[in-house]
Amino acid sequence: MNDSNEVNVGAADTFPAGEFRLVTIGRREIGVLRREDGQIHAVRNLCPHKGAPMCKFKPTGTMLPGAPGTLEWGRDGEILRCPWHGFEFELETGLRPYSDSKMRLRIYPARIEQGDVLIDVSPQRSPSPLSKETAA
Repeated sequence: MNDSNEVNVGAADTFPAGEFRLVTIGRREIGVLRREDGQIHAVRNLCPHKGAPMCKFKPTGTMLPGAPGTLEWGRDGEILRCPWHGFEFELETGLRPYSDSKMRLRIYPARIEQGDVLIDVSPQRSPSPLSKETAA
C-alpha cells in the first residue's frame, strides 16, 4: 500500500478464528479478529462514547428495523456492542447501525499477506459518502 503505515502484528494462524486478540501499536490497543471465512478486521479497543473495551466479546447481531410490534434479530457477527452502555457499531465501517449519529468506532484497514496480518495505522480518513448509505 502506498502512503500507509502498515504494521506486521504476527502470523495469521496465531489469531484464533472468531475471537479478538489484542495487540498494542504505539499507545493504541487494537483488537484483531480473524473470521471463519478468512476475513481479518482490526478495531480500536476503545468505545468512542466513554472508553469501554470494545473487543471483550465476540461480534453479535442486532434488532432489525421493522413494523411496530414486530421483533426480528439479524446481522449476526456484524455488530460490536459496548459492554458498558450498549452502543452498537458495525464491524465493517465503525458506524452506528440505523443511526445518523456521528459517533464512530475506529476501524483500521487490515489484510493478510504471505501469512502475516498487516494493519494500516495511518491517520483516519473521512468515511466515504457511500458508507452512510449502508448504515441507513
